[in-house]
Amino acid sequence: MRWLLAIGTVALIAVLASGLVWWGSPRMAEGSVTGPGAGMTWANDGVTDTRLVARGRPVATLTATFSLRNDGRLPFTVHGLDVSDTIAWFKKQQVTFVPGVSGFQDDTTRQTSVTLDPGQETTVLWSLDTACQPTMAENSYMTIDALRFRVSWWGLTTTRDLPLDRPLTFVGDDKPQPLPGAECAGN
Repeated sequence: MRWLLAIGTVALIAVLASGLVWWGSPRMAEGSVTGPGAGMTWANDGVTDTRLVARGRPVATLTATFSLRNDGRLPFTVHGLDVSDTIAWFKKQQVTFVPGVSGFQDDTTRQTSVTLDPGQETTVLWSLDTACQPTMAENSYMTIDALRFRVSWWGLTTTRDLPLDRPLTFVGDDKPQPLPGAECAGN
């Protein structure tokens, strides 16, 4: 009889723990700010801005601004992007954070991580170094439709994807690009 009580207790604890983890797990949502930066423009379907687009290699470092919101019930800390499972062309993505929603100005209070309370938003300054990337063929394209962030809560570290309502799209063009120089050796 004791073993039934022990099994029941362990099962109850497991159910309660999994419910607590589900209830308190970090939940991200896209915030109220999305905008192009250096080398990026809006693609417009005639009604709304549908995505951010970079054609060819207009600048060495592409930039954009987003915001993300804590849609969960508990605070968590965002530590930056996890690009470990990303294709090589996107490995040099980086983000910094400006607490709150600062809009599109280049704020000097950039941070490499930020803690968000429930409902709180932060501005995400995204960049991608393309100076040493191979040229894309004309009319080819690649898209980033979600950003994977490293987050921590209750001492646990995990990742969370932030789906982008307005994805980042990179389109090859017919303009010749200079070949990367010696500064790109080993990249």
